[in-house]
Amino acid sequence: MYTVIDGCSSSATAPRYFSQVFLYGEEGIPLQGNRVINRFTNFKNDQLLIWLMHHQNKDLISIGGVTLPLYGDWSSNFWHWCYEALPVALAAHEGGFSGTYLIPDLEFAADTLKLIGIRPDRIRRADGSDYYLECMCLLGKRLGYDRAISEALSRLRAILRAEFADCRTRSHRLYISRNGNTENSRKVVNEAELLALLERFGFLTLQMEELPLAEQLAYTCNAAVLVGPHGAGMTHCTFMPEKSLVLELFAPTYVNPCVLLACELLQHRYFQITSHAFDHSYKHGRDIHAFLEIVELTLTRELGR
Repeated sequence: MYTVIDGCSSSATAPRYFSQVFLYGEEGIPLQGNRVINRFTNFKNDQLLIWLMHHQNKDLISIGGVTLPLYGDWSSNFWHWCYEALPVALAAHEGGFSGTYLIPDLEFAADTLKLIGIRPDRIRRADGSDYYLECMCLLGKRLGYDRAISEALSRLRAILRAEFADCRTRSHRLYISRNGNTENSRKVVNEAELLALLERFGFLTLQMEELPLAEQLAYTCNAAVLVGPHGAGMTHCTFMPEKSLVLELFAPTYVNPCVLLACELLQHRYFQITSHAFDHSYKHGRDIHAFLEIVELTLTRELGR
């Protein structure tokens, strides 16, 4: 019934264009005739076919000209946006792309595009509709763990730091909390005790979802230390000064250190601190019981008392 083709091979050296394409569902799965165009790095061909089989048609919106779709593929997550979608947008912008950027319906997505120089009138937010594109543009795309994104990540970092870094204020010690949203996983179950410990070292607590991106970057571009549970907020270590201190907290049931590439590139003093567990005794699922003794030991050694 359908054939699937690779639309965003990481080895592609030039943009690819596809005429008369439909984008279906929340992910924006491209369909051209009987060809499914896999523009994703995180989803396999079979998954796309399953989604298409169960898709219920929605309002169909036509977009003329050339469109670069950047929504879907986990791009509503800040890490996936910064490490996977935003490098594609930067490559398109630097290559002279003059069409429409179709992005997740999130402020940080629009704000980052504006910060790299893309005009607001060329940014359109996907609203959950199905789309008909006169012409779809795709560029090579890589997983956020791929070292090949290092150059693009460095350029993005330089652009954002040029806007927000101030060498006179490199003093913030930041803790990023996930406990403000009850729907978040990986909350810190003993956060009150952790905050009391961090207060002794002069930390400021932030809940990133409550702050506009510019305010987030004003803090993190000028931070000397970043502590937080594993989550999208730890992406901000990418924008800190080089050789900063980063402590990332994990539950033993979910250890996925997505920021290792940035920490290596920037020579951060990175420490992965996992909750204490013996055999299968851990009772908090993916939530995190901060190992306070290790946190204190690490901060004392790195910062002094």
